[in-house]
Amino acid sequence: MDEHKTLYIKNAIGLAILTILEVGISYIDISRTSQIVLLMAFACTKMMMVAWVYMHVQHETKTLKWILFIPIPAGILFAAALMYDIPFRWVV
Repeated sequence: MDEHKTLYIKNAIGLAILTILEVGISYIDISRTSQIVLLMAFACTKMMMVAWVYMHVQHETKTLKWILFIPIPAGILFAAALMYDIPFRWVV
């Protein structure tokens, strides 16, 4: 099989496994915050997998890779900061 086809198939299988895990998390008896953190982590991982393979980011320059992937940790930190704000919603 062609190298590109193998890469696409592996990536599709990985995305399917992560999707199944996401659905499974909704049935696990854990706190809502833990579910949100896990689902955000899976979503970011899936987004990076899609960008890396299907958008051919692996063939781009190092600078462009940094420009594309720097906002991901920033978004995760922003989401975490918003979760800390949840207990204080009653103040507003």
